[in-house]
Amino acid sequence: MKIGVLSILLLLVVTSGFAQRKSSRAPAPTNQAASKKTEKKKEDYKMFAYGLTTNTNSGLLGGLVVRHSKAIGTYKWNPVHQYIAFEAVNIKNPKEKSEPTSIANRYIYGKRNYFFSLRPEYGREVVFFKKNGDDGIGISVIAAAGPSLGIQKPYYIKYDRNGRGAVDIVQFDPNVHKELNRIQGSAGIWQDFFVGMKMIPGLHLKLAANIDMNTFGNNLTGFELGITTEIFSKTPEIMSNQLTTNSRFYSAGYLTIYFGNKKQKKSKS
Repeated sequence: MKIGVLSILLLLVVTSGFAQRKSSRAPAPTNQAASKKTEKKKEDYKMFAYGLTTNTNSGLLGGLVVRHSKAIGTYKWNPVHQYIAFEAVNIKNPKEKSEPTSIANRYIYGKRNYFFSLRPEYGREVVFFKKNGDDGIGISVIAAAGPSLGIQKPYYIKYDRNGRGAVDIVQFDPNVHKELNRIQGSAGIWQDFFVGMKMIPGLHLKLAANIDMNTFGNNLTGFELGITTEIFSKTPEIMSNQLTTNSRFYSAGYLTIYFGNKKQKKSKS
């Protein structure tokens, strides 16, 4: 995990540094050229996209993302966008490990609850490299923050209470479910989905590099690669507190693949 986060940080630093060096090496424009450059920078786009994310605290499928951005100005000749997004992600305890059962199902020993985080966020996106029409790629840097709403939902297992096939759907309890050969697997994430939920508020922030890939007409696809840090008002019990420790602070590297559309707009002078 540490290697992944360090790699992401390195990418952000290199991307930002290269963009600034390229800007500093450019010759000073004449008044006419500066005017044209300003006019060009004013012409930008607004974007709406949705996608899937994976992160070092979840697994292959970490959650869903919806994002929107629009031009609001410039910073050192670089377009600045207002960035608004909403994320719904799954957070796991690092100690989670899937175990097989005697009937070839699987479950996570010691897991008490699922834990999800809903993250509305607001921030800024600075575009360092703009796409040239449908060719090449665009690169920008995003900084955003916002509240978090943690949702703790019971994790249910199938447990043979008498060893003769009488299966109960119950939340794992290390004081009760001691005979592991009676555990027949997980009951699934949708089991009694809205029963026993607890809400835990928090805060989060993120820093990311955005890569805008080739587009076809108004369609686009891209990648968002970054890090998030998040803290909750109290510690969620993802794994049993009797078996391991849980935390109310989480930091993760993430990758989001998104699809959407953009509309070209021209800001008013």
